[in-house]
Order: sequence, then structure tokens, then C-alpha cells
Amino acid sequence: MKNKILKSIFLLGLFFSACKTEIIELKTAPLFSNHMVLQQQAEVPVWGKAEPGSVVKLSASWGEEVETQTNPKGEWEAKIKTPEYGGPFEMKISSAGQELIFQDVLLGEVWLTSGQSNMEWPMGARINNQAEEIANASFPNIRMFTVPKNLNGTNINEASWKITTPENVKRFSAVGYFFARELNQSLNIPIGIVNTSWGGTRVEAWTSIEKLAEMPPSQNEAKEIIGQGGLSAIAENNKKLSLEVAKANEEYLNAPSFSVPENLNQWKSIALNDLAFAAPDFDDSSWKAFEASGASESKITLEQFFPNGTLASDGVFWLRKSFDVEDPNSEYQLHVKGGIDDYDYTYLNGTLIGNSFSCCTDRQYTIPKGLLKKEGNILAIRIIDTGGEGAFRGAAFIESEKEKQQLDTGTWRIKHHAFFLNTLIQEHHYDFETLLEKEAKIQANITSGPSTQDPNIYSILFETMVQPVIPYKIKGALWYQGESNVGNHQDYQTLFTGMINDWRARWNADFPFYFVQIAPYEYVPEASSQSLRDAQRKTLTLKNTGMAITLDIGEEKDIHPANKKDVGLRLARLALHHDYGRNEEVPTGPLYESQSIHSNFIDIHFKYVGTGLVAKNDLTGFEIAAADGSFVPAKATILGDKIRVTSNKIKNPQRVRYGWKNYFEASLFNKEGLPASSFETP
Repeated sequence: MKNKILKSIFLLGLFFSACKTEIIELKTAPLFSNHMVLQQQAEVPVWGKAEPGSVVKLSASWGEEVETQTNPKGEWEAKIKTPEYGGPFEMKISSAGQELIFQDVLLGEVWLTSGQSNMEWPMGARINNQAEEIANASFPNIRMFTVPKNLNGTNINEASWKITTPENVKRFSAVGYFFARELNQSLNIPIGIVNTSWGGTRVEAWTSIEKLAEMPPSQNEAKEIIGQGGLSAIAENNKKLSLEVAKANEEYLNAPSFSVPENLNQWKSIALNDLAFAAPDFDDSSWKAFEASGASESKITLEQFFPNGTLASDGVFWLRKSFDVEDPNSEYQLHVKGGIDDYDYTYLNGTLIGNSFSCCTDRQYTIPKGLLKKEGNILAIRIIDTGGEGAFRGAAFIESEKEKQQLDTGTWRIKHHAFFLNTLIQEHHYDFETLLEKEAKIQANITSGPSTQDPNIYSILFETMVQPVIPYKIKGALWYQGESNVGNHQDYQTLFTGMINDWRARWNADFPFYFVQIAPYEYVPEASSQSLRDAQRKTLTLKNTGMAITLDIGEEKDIHPANKKDVGLRLARLALHHDYGRNEEVPTGPLYESQSIHSNFIDIHFKYVGTGLVAKNDLTGFEIAAADGSFVPAKATILGDKIRVTSNKIKNPQRVRYGWKNYFEASLFNKEGLPASSFETP
């Protein structure tokens, strides 16, 4: 008995000894990778995890070393000094017998870019002069780190710094790239961009919950979130509710449901009981057949069958088409201009040739040799639409050196396979006709899961897309957002100013913050995007800010202007003027400064007139009002550095406004070619 006890104690000792010797892996935050750019001439924070209580040593080939110790949780942070720009360098991090080595490290200027779709908009989507810009994008000293769109904050672990090459640049933020290129070429300094942006998002999502709780427009909802334990606690509770919803939906539809993936790897491998639809010999004769014209105004979308807002207007659906090629032995590519909205899994003759997880980036999938045959090829595409318009954003082609065949024409077949219900993907067995006929009844009996995948939940993007980047040392921040806040434009100046102050406090740095005034677009008649533009203009009262004006590059029918180059260049002008000593650069277009009221006219005075004011064609868009605030069109005349505004319909004028429409084409510029901002006087 004694021997058994001793043996047991010995085995327990071995077990605990083994547990004790298990070393926690040395890690850094994901932003630290090969090819990274670190801010020059600064104390740069580096952070990560290692064995609790262990010493972490950092050494850099530019001649700096520093040590720190991990806390009881294994967390560590150290600051290493960087000299003037240069590289490539190497940085080593070691602890408890482990070592990380980062190579090809550059020292230069690091800028953060953020906002919604116009900042996210990649070079591979619709931009002016795209082919030439991409082909010429070979700049080894311009790098970008793109924070993946993810609401649980884990996809960033798969990201890394990318060098500017024609292939890599397709996924770069176009505005961020053009800004970086201008700085790099003007200063001959390496430029790093950390891009964290998400289309269709509001400023409230990018602000910490603590800051939102301080501001009148957002404090009630923010305090409610805090009272429920914060976003993490709410998410856990929503998971439980989602299981209850799934069970009820499955019983009603007699079909399984699937949890919406939480990260990119899960999206890539998601199984939905539908892969048989990709097989070339699958019988799709029961699917709905339709004819596609290939016309630009008649893209293949789910909304052409199901009205926007109906249950079936989002979800999982399949498209299939048969086609022939002239020479199956040639090298072919499938090219869908503008991309597929939102996610696609594209099969050719039963083989997956590509999948993408962004709505608006061109799809270019290389077709493996030997996969094509001369006749009867089957293209099958699973599309997952999570909201808004779903499917093709432009024309689809199959291309070789000798052949270019448009595929979004002729006969296609379509099947709607599953509903998208926030946290759930719910399979169903309805055919097209039944979905259309019984839409109201089905919708009444189906419940959507609690919204845990909504990127506009208060503070969700701050926690998952900004917090992981803090405190990476940056020179400044660039912002392009506002379209999604047009509906609460009256609150925007408060919310936007609060967000800027919040970020500066979190970084503990009063860094420059430059933003883009949203471009003109038609919106809906009752919208007042001009008020949002004016709220942005008024935000310039916050110190160390600047605004790139885009009143001349909007597109009436597209909220995403193709001219991203001038946006990047105008942001660069602000930085070059304010931060890099280029005082000869006029930083922006004319901005309203004050008005002088006279008996029958008002003189408007501007800042940033440069070498003078100038009209493009006729000087239009000015309106004038008396004390009652009823504006009428007015005559405007340039008089040196001011504009005189008058109307014979208004006596004793009190106020002036310019460009006060959703869509407006700028008519007032400085001689440097920069447009004046729209405005309304107090």
C-alpha cells in the first residue's frame, strides 16, 4: 500500500512538473511582422505575450536594445527608440529561450487610415485609370497593414505588412495608397499605412463606449450597453438567444440552420449542405431559369427577383451557367468587374477556382489548365449576401489571349438556398415561386437571431478594429466617413469631435487628424448630406485637424466616386503643409471665415484663397436669405479675396449659403485648383 502511495505521489509530481515546464509561446501584437514600417525618431511601443514573470529583450540592428518584464498575465510592453528614417533593419525579440526575428523593417512615417467604404475602397475596385495605376505600383518603400473586417477581433492575427507591388496593391485602400505615394515621392521617406476601415459604418461604431456615454447624442444607448455588462456580456447572452431562435426556425422550416462564422477561416470552410450544386452533372432543371442581357444597367442581382427588404433579398443563393470556349488548352481567367456582393465561392466544372470576402473588389480567378473543355463547361457560384444589393457588381468575362467572352448574358439558373438572419444562416426547401408567393407568411413565422454581426453596434469597431492597433506609434490619422451618418447630421459634429478626442486620448498623443469631406451624391430627396458636410467643416475648430474638400469629384449616381487619387493627394497636401514644412503648399480649398452684412449685399471672406479665387464656368450655387431664413438663388461676384452675394428679391440680407444640395458640382475654387467647401453662414 505504501509503495502504491509513493508511486502515486511520484506520478503526480511528474504531472505537475510537466505542467510547470510548459512555456507560453512568445508573441507580439499582429502589427509586428516582416516588412513593417516603424515611426522614425520616436519611442516606439512594442507589445505582446510571453511567460509570466519572464524578461523580454528587444534588440534592433539600428543599435538599440531594451528589456522589460512580463506581468502575471504574461503581457509585456517595451518602448524602443528609432533614429532617422532608413532600412532595411532587423529586430529581434527574445524571452525564456524563445526568439522572434523580424526582417526587412523600415523606419519612416506611419499613418492610420480609417472610415467607411470610400476609405476601405481598394485599388482593385472601380477607380480612374485603374490598369495603369496598378501596373505602375512598384514601391518597395511603401507598405500597408490592413486590419481585416472582423467583429471578434481575431482575423487580425492572420494579417501582415505588405509591400507595394502590382499584385498586392489591388487590396490596398486606394485613398491610403495615393496619400502614401505622394508623401513618399515628395519626401523620399518610407511610408507605412495601417488601414482599418469598414464600409457602411457610422461614427458611433468607431468610438469607445466610455466616450459615447459622455456625449448627449449617444449617452442613453451607451449607458444601456454598459449597464448590461458591455459588448462581450451582451454577445454571450445573444448566443444563447440565437440557439433558441435557431431551434424554432428549424422546426418551422424542417431544415437545419448554421451559425454565422466569426472569422475569415470559418467563412472559407463553411459547409451549408449545398456543395452538390457545384457538380457539373448536377440536375438544375428545377431551378429558376432567367435571361441576362449583359447591359451595365441590368446587372445580375438577387434584388431583380426579390424586392429589397424582403426575407429572400439576402441569404445564400447559387447561380449556374453553361458555356463553351474556343481553345480549352489556352490559359483562361474568370474576371468579374466590380466584384461579387458580398462573398463568393466560384466553381468551374466542379472545382473551386476562387473565393473572395469583400463586396466591391474585382474577381480575377485563374482557371487551372486542363479544367476547361470545348463545350458544356459549368460555372457554379455560391453567393452569400448579408445585406443590400447582392450578386454581380459589373460584367463577367472569361478571357484568354485570343478570346474574351462575356458571361453575364444568355440563360442562367438560380436557386435561393438559405436565409441570412443576423447570427444564423437558415436553410429552406422553397422553390422560387413559393418564396415569392408566400413571402409574407414565411417572414411572419421566421425569427432573425439577435444582431451580433452588425458593424454599427455602438463601439463595436473601436473594440475590434481600433483597440488592437493601439498604441502602435503613428504620425497621424486620416478619416473618410460620414455617408452613413447623414440621417443624424445634427449630431455629427459632437460625435466626430468626440471620436477624435477619444482616439488621441487612447494613443496619449495629440496627433494630426485629417479627414475627407463627403462627396456630393444624390441620396434620397429628404436627406441633407449638405448639413453633414457642414458639420464636418465645423469640426475644423478642433485643433490640429484639416479637411480635404471633394465638392468637385462627386458622382450623382454613385456614392463611391472613382476619383480616389485626388482625395489621397489632397490629404497629402494637408500633411505636407502642416507636418513636413511645405509651407508653400496651399493645404486646402477656400473655407468660409466670416461675412460682412450690408444693406443689400453680403461679402463672404475665406481662408486658404491661395493666389486668388476663381470660378469654374459660371459662379453658381449661392443663395441668400433675410432674417426669416428663406433662401433664394443669388448672384455671386468675385472681388479679390472675397465673394459679394446679392439678390434683388432680398432686402436687408442676413445669411448666405453655397452648394447647399445633396448633389452639387463645385463652381468656386482657388487658383491652385482646389474647390471651396459648401457652407451656410450663422
